Amino acid sequence: MSDFFHQAAESWSTFMLAAGWQAALVAGVVFVLLFLLRRWISAPLRYALLLIVLVKFATPPFLALPTGFFSQSSDMHQRVVRATPGYFVETTTNSETDSLSNDSNLEPTAREASHSDQTDSETATPPAPVVRSTMPSARFRWSPFWMSLYLVGCAVTLIMLVRRYRSVRRIVQASEIQQSGVLFSEVVRVAGLLGLKQTPVLRLSEETDGPFAIGAFRPVIVLPRSLTEELAPDQLTIVIAHELAHIRRRDLLIGWFETLVSIAWWFHPALWWLRRSLRQTREDCCDDLLLAKQLAQPERYCETLIEAADRQRTRLAEPLVLGFVHREHPAARRIRRLMDASLFRAEHLRYPALFLVILMACIMLPGMQPDRQPVTPTTLEGIGGWRNLPFQLNKSEAAVIEECKQLAQTYFFTHDGRPEFAETETREKLEAILEQYPECFYAQFLLSTWHRLQGHPEEAARLMNLSLKNAPVVLTQTYHLGNGTPAAGIQIRQIEIECNRVQHHSLDPSLVLNFVGLETDAKGTVKLPVFDTVFRTRTQSFPEGYQAEFQNLGWFESRSHEGTLPAVLVWKTWSRPRDFTRTAAESKLLKNAEGTRTLQLDLGPNHYQIGSISRGQANGSFINEDGKGHPLKSTARPLPALSNATYMDHALIELTAPAESDFDLEQVDVLDSQTKLPLQTFQYGAGFTSSDQRLFHLFALWETLPETVDLVLSVYNYESNHFRLKLSPQVGATVQTEGATLEIKYLEAGHHTGWSSNTGFFGEAQDKSNTSEVIIDLVQGERLDGALWVVSKSGRRLKLDHLVWSSSKVGYPPTRIMLPLSEIDHFEILPKVAPQTIYFEQLRLPARTAPLEQQLPTITFPVQGQARKFTSEVFSPLLVHFESQRGHLYTGISSNQNGWGFQERPSTKQDPESQTTVSWWYLASVDLRQRTEFDAPPFPGASNKSSLGMHSNVGSAGFLSRKTPLELIESVRFEILPQPAN
Repeated sequence: MSDFFHQAAESWSTFMLAAGWQAALVAGVVFVLLFLLRRWISAPLRYALLLIVLVKFATPPFLALPTGFFSQSSDMHQRVVRATPGYFVETTTNSETDSLSNDSNLEPTAREASHSDQTDSETATPPAPVVRSTMPSARFRWSPFWMSLYLVGCAVTLIMLVRRYRSVRRIVQASEIQQSGVLFSEVVRVAGLLGLKQTPVLRLSEETDGPFAIGAFRPVIVLPRSLTEELAPDQLTIVIAHELAHIRRRDLLIGWFETLVSIAWWFHPALWWLRRSLRQTREDCCDDLLLAKQLAQPERYCETLIEAADRQRTRLAEPLVLGFVHREHPAARRIRRLMDASLFRAEHLRYPALFLVILMACIMLPGMQPDRQPVTPTTLEGIGGWRNLPFQLNKSEAAVIEECKQLAQTYFFTHDGRPEFAETETREKLEAILEQYPECFYAQFLLSTWHRLQGHPEEAARLMNLSLKNAPVVLTQTYHLGNGTPAAGIQIRQIEIECNRVQHHSLDPSLVLNFVGLETDAKGTVKLPVFDTVFRTRTQSFPEGYQAEFQNLGWFESRSHEGTLPAVLVWKTWSRPRDFTRTAAESKLLKNAEGTRTLQLDLGPNHYQIGSISRGQANGSFINEDGKGHPLKSTARPLPALSNATYMDHALIELTAPAESDFDLEQVDVLDSQTKLPLQTFQYGAGFTSSDQRLFHLFALWETLPETVDLVLSVYNYESNHFRLKLSPQVGATVQTEGATLEIKYLEAGHHTGWSSNTGFFGEAQDKSNTSEVIIDLVQGERLDGALWVVSKSGRRLKLDHLVWSSSKVGYPPTRIMLPLSEIDHFEILPKVAPQTIYFEQLRLPARTAPLEQQLPTITFPVQGQARKFTSEVFSPLLVHFESQRGHLYTGISSNQNGWGFQERPSTKQDPESQTTVSWWYLASVDLRQRTEFDAPPFPGASNKSSLGMHSNVGSAGFLSRKTPLELIESVRFEILPQPAN
């Protein structure tokens, strides 16, 4: 809530500052104009010019139009207001998804692949501020202070206005309605002379001494009874005609608008002058209208004004109530003006004056779109579907963008060790596009990238400037280190920006601009030229050699030419940075979570409790503490035996409450307490496992674990009366609850690429050895909301999906499971609840008394010419599983948040007689470099056919193929490599 208020305060200050100075400038221009022409322009024209200033106060300052002075005053605006479509000027001339494939030349690093789930569409909220390790005093934020003061002033202004208006309403309600008599007849007569379609209600009051009109839509005239008895009949006619003039001119309706504006701008001196000028000019207009209609003579008008002013003592709630005279404004000015025969008078705006007012409004009212401001999270939801967007491309423009995208994609394919994008052919194609479409900013950007990669900085800079100039919008992404310094000169493989289009309320997100081969400038920024629409970040690569923390915006838009994206925190991979400190509020993972620095936390009906924290020692024993440095004699559960404690550091965090049946884990993170960075990216060789949802096993190679850590849990928190239904893994198995019966209709090994409720599966099942697929239907009952989980025979729990089963006759699509069919123990149906994030901050690990050995053992998988499986406990709890099989089996690896699957080759291309494949995988949140090698005797034509590895949130997997029969393979060596030099 605090961050939201700060963000709102910053946006408010930007808006008010821009609107305030623009309105002040317009007020100044109108003031000078009125002063110079005060004797030559009519009161209605003066009033209209003043209304322009009033409307300017209510006009968004960033509303840019081509006619506006402010819009045209910014050179940057010329790049913003562009016709849509038509971003290109055509001239006539004569001239990751989640999968990695081994068969293509696309070979991103394992680290990039490992974070594919995190980087997709991640960039929403402003960047977390950084606090340096020296811990300087926090800078005072003035925007929230001024916004709070502003809101107080608005509240006081509103309260005062309401009180004054209520007092006037009491006078009106206590007055007596006149529906006949001389005064009523006079009101009807004068209203007819002034052309009023509706005769106002006339009331006489003994509680006021000044006449006034009230009611914007149901007008009422209130006359003091004493005034009607003391003034002459012709003077009463003047008073009544004056109030009717206000009603005819809609002054009361404009008064409400003026009041609302004055509440919002109560502090602005220009508005003080404006209200005073409007009050005076409003009266002048009514005076001139009565004289023009010959409803009064100047001399008699002045006498009436003097007598009425002499009797008035009360103060009216102007401009909601408009009176004949005003105690705070001496009548002398109006009397002098009434008696000045040289003044130009008019009862309404004439056509030349009206044209002048419209012209000035078109010039003064539009604001200026700011050159640069943060992008704004938004939504595409509209009435009946997606809201419409003006952005579209014609067929030729779409074809050009598609051709550019295909050229950008060649960056990921190599030829002789260099990207195909760097070939001369790419430059020639881009230049040909620019000959036909000289202002195609995307082609200019890609050609700039080509020249930069070729070492032509001058030409690259020229083309980049053209691209940024021609683009309707430029998105700026800033990268900074933990200590706040810009991350200059870092390489970023790609950023994909989705430019959404909506046509006939149908969303089309297919236009994705792919920016490749990026490099940050001296300010740590990259600039991405895009169309003016609603965006979403599709893919954002980690900088080369760095880890990054992105902010998730979802859909967003830019209201300026240069929209700044939330800054990205980067740090050298596995660098154990200690040059900065962050609080929980400054961490993306923790800022919106519920946490504690104690050892217990209540969340809804459940109580979460840290029981003990144990630290392994070199001799295999444990030291037990409570997480705050206090020793414990024992733990609630037996601790594992350690056989590798000389070269691995171990720590166990035990959660003693709630019961396992009362919650489930969606995700676990362990952070370094000082920097709030994930353990596996903070320190090379450090990670954790959580096969037991109440026991978290931390480990580290080469370096010991940090002194303090934060345990972050994304939990499904169940009520005490929740259901937990178990289904056996077989077709026909059923389960019943709350009058609903679910049945497994389909369960097979492998998965299909598509499915239709009418025609069934598309194609043959794939990856039968390591994935499976299930369909569960509602066979009885109306509806059941729930979450589907699968539990493996090893006890691993995977959430498959949140589902709503209903009585619809349409069959449900299959759910893909990243487990072999033989490994499924059972399915579970649980209540559908939203995950909630909690954390335990600054958990102190017990000390380790001995350093770690630096030399790690190598795992040898004894194939011995057989198709077999093997599990190594050398790095327990990181259990490395191996499998040897005949043939060249796999083309790649796919992953999601629940695991991975090996993509199988067609059986006709596996060549089982002369080739061998060994696969490996482990379940642990750790980022390691591995090397896998065959140990086999020489064989004619033998070679390593393929090798591929992938890291995901749940672990790592890889495979290695060799053109050698399985019978000749003796073993495979698996080695964990040390951290590379930065």
